[in-house]
Amino acid sequence: MFIAAGGVFLFSKTVTVLSVRNLYHGGPIYFKVTPPERVTLFFVNSIYNAPVEEVLEVRQGAIVLKEVRTPSPAVMEYYGFEDSGPVQTMNRSLGPALLIQISMRQDQSLRIGGRTIDLLAMGNPGDQVEIRVEDVSLASFLLSKMFRRQNADAPMKNP
Repeated sequence: MFIAAGGVFLFSKTVTVLSVRNLYHGGPIYFKVTPPERVTLFFVNSIYNAPVEEVLEVRQGAIVLKEVRTPSPAVMEYYGFEDSGPVQTMNRSLGPALLIQISMRQDQSLRIGGRTIDLLAMGNPGDQVEIRVEDVSLASFLLSKMFRRQNADAPMKNP
C-alpha cells in the first residue's frame, strides 16, 4: 500500500523544469527551476563579433526576455534599442520555448543557477537546441536525473 501511495505521489506531483535538448538527437535534459527564476544565455553576435548576454526569466508556461547586456552599441541597435548603454531592460515574452542554432564559430552557453551548459557540447554546429519551460511529473524529473548521471558525456560544467 505504501509503495502504491509513493508511486501515485511521484506521478501526480509536478515540478517546473527548463528542458534543454538537441532537436536532431538525444533526449531532453531537465533542470528544476522555480518561477520567476532567471537564467542567462551567453553568445557572440555573429554580425558584430561582440559578446551578448540575454537574461531570461522563467515563468509558468513562458520564457521572458528581461535584459540584454553587451558593450556593443551596434548590437543594441540590432535589438532595436535607441539608447546604446551596456544594459537594456525589456519584458518580451518568447512563449514556452525558444530555438538556438549551435554556432559554427563562437562559444554559446546557458547558465541555470550555478550550472552552465555548453551548447556546442550538445551537438554539432548548425543543430537546433530547444529551451522549453514545462511542468513534468516528479517521477519523470527524477528518472531523467538518474539517466543523465549514467551518461558521462553530459554537457554541463560548474563555473
